Amino acid sequence: QAHNIGAGSFNTGSEVVVLGWDPEDTHTTNFWEELASVSGDGTSTTLDSGTITAKKYLWFQAYGSATSMDNMALRFNSDTGSNYNRRLSLNGVEETAASQTYLRLGSGASTGGSLFGSGFIINNSANEKLLTSHWCRNRSTGAGNAPERFETVGKWANTSSQITSIQLIQSTSNNWDSDSIIKVWGSN
Repeated sequence: QAHNIGAGSFNTGSEVVVLGWDPEDTHTTNFWEELASVSGDGTSTTLDSGTITAKKYLWFQAYGSATSMDNMALRFNSDTGSNYNRRLSLNGVEETAASQTYLRLGSGASTGGSLFGSGFIINNSANEKLLTSHWCRNRSTGAGNAPERFETVGKWANTSSQITSIQLIQSTSNNWDSDSIIKVWGSN
């Protein structure tokens, strides 16, 4: 149950979705449908899902490695306008930004390493797209070097269309390595 303890009621279209799993179930369908699985080729600073089928709910995972990476971010439908707003926590330190040209996941010194994360997006065409995601970045190998953590929430202020592609970008001139990958699932 979700309770609105303030005045008024939830708007039409509000909902609660609960997913579960039954090990005895033998059905062949799943709530999540894979929409994209794209690997990097080592020649671009952008890892692009390509065109995906528009779905109400999106779940994505990405792994990226590069010899140098900074200002890792997401874009939707290749939109480079100032339509993104985010709040992120990098190792517990919060920052916010509005009217950005991308939804930044984290930043730091331009060092190599790898990044892994997962996120969920509500993707209704008439509403701003809300995102929540969790990320881990490994700057240095070895047991003596702890990874960094990012928790990022954000929105894409587009109220006229659904997300039909997701780009993982970085601001350095070094390309994502060929072992980088982005996967996207969706459901209605």
